[in-house]
Amino acid sequence: MKTVFLDRDGVINRNLENDYVTSWSEFEFIPKSLDAIRLLTHTGYQLIVVTNQACINKGILSLENLKIIHRKMLSEIQNVGGRISAIYHCPHRDDEDCACRKPKAGMLLRAAAEHKIDPDNTYLIGDSERDIRAGNEFGACSLLVLTGNGHKSDLINRASDNAPNQSHRVFADFHAAAEWIVSSCATVRGS
Repeated sequence: MKTVFLDRDGVINRNLENDYVTSWSEFEFIPKSLDAIRLLTHTGYQLIVVTNQACINKGILSLENLKIIHRKMLSEIQNVGGRISAIYHCPHRDDEDCACRKPKAGMLLRAAAEHKIDPDNTYLIGDSERDIRAGNEFGACSLLVLTGNGHKSDLINRASDNAPNQSHRVFADFHAAAEWIVSSCATVRGS
């Protein structure tokens, strides 16, 4: 099945400046991200969220509160006609050196095993070099968005022409990336 992996913070919802989203009241959808989810859902893509959430192991956010945030996020997405098939999160800090924390591809590999995903039919949309590296390691077509931390990334200059042989492509936001996937995926993935 055609699959799009999505980072959460900075792609679907706004990053908080120098802080973590620890409650639903702090969660704010980025403009047009709900439209992007609906577009991909309606054109037959399976959407899976893969998100680093070190705030759990740092003691800033409980697993229960993360589940509440995700339940409410999924409800809002369903209300607009979108669908997220699964959410994978990594609770580990950088110093724990786990296999699931992006830039490693552990969450994507787990999702692929559980959902029978072929890397050749996948995309990853993220706002950081960690996301892009995880997508590339998995074998996905990786797309960097300039929302969230994307506008600060030095990856912008390394893909400025969006040439087909680049390790990633750059888009203004999730919605622009989703439109590109829907309009040109067959020719790009086949090359």
